[in-house]
Amino acid sequence: MKITIIGCGNMGKAFATQLKGHTLFLYDHFFEKSKDLAEFGLPCQDSKAAINQSDIIILAVKPQSFDEASHLFENTTCENKMLISIVTGISIEKLREKIPCQTIVRMMPNLPLIYGEGLLGVSIDKPLNSFENEQLGELIKPLGKMHFLEEDKMNAFTSLAGSGPGFVFAMIQSMIDAGVQLGFSNQDSTQLVLQMVKGSVHLMEISGKGTDDLIKQIATPKGTTRAGLDKYEELRVNVGIKATFLAAYARANELSS
Repeated sequence: MKITIIGCGNMGKAFATQLKGHTLFLYDHFFEKSKDLAEFGLPCQDSKAAINQSDIIILAVKPQSFDEASHLFENTTCENKMLISIVTGISIEKLREKIPCQTIVRMMPNLPLIYGEGLLGVSIDKPLNSFENEQLGELIKPLGKMHFLEEDKMNAFTSLAGSGPGFVFAMIQSMIDAGVQLGFSNQDSTQLVLQMVKGSVHLMEISGKGTDDLIKQIATPKGTTRAGLDKYEELRVNVGIKATFLAAYARANELSS
């Protein structure tokens, strides 16, 4: 497929990295950014040419740059193309109002897509035809897993899956710091924590058991795990974690208003 990526920041780069098997046209307001991704596609200084040559356009700009970016579609042949917008807070209704593409897909990806393990929330306002379904499926395949959802759930998805990796990394760093305090080097603590997290996720996936059952398997009465969980509950860490996601959700709602 021929794909144009508008916006060559972190997410634009992530898409370009995984979609390099396609013909990519790369456009950014700052041409140097698109040039930095030349190994994945063709940097373009002319946005109109980039849009006109593609089948699919991925809009990967910041919310505050949306109005400026929407003007790039004026006097282009985008009416028969698919627009995939990953712009936080910009509704399908507003996208249709500003950009005259035939098919509008609103998408919220997360950063693990750069290694093909992304989770991508997808909202559409009308059913896709078989060709469009095939196009979208081919585009998502190297990125990760697609999750269709109603648009009114997009902000919740943004908080849980889009922002979630940032919160996971913050928690992992706290565990690494604990390992250092326990006497391990930072390098050893990092390796131990990453394998522990990876193994725990794998155990949950393969066993099919819920968190309560798995905790019961590990936390014997008066044991070390129980002592740690008692402190976890005393400090209300679970409340803080939930509040973190809810704060992200509140901000997503602010950006959408």
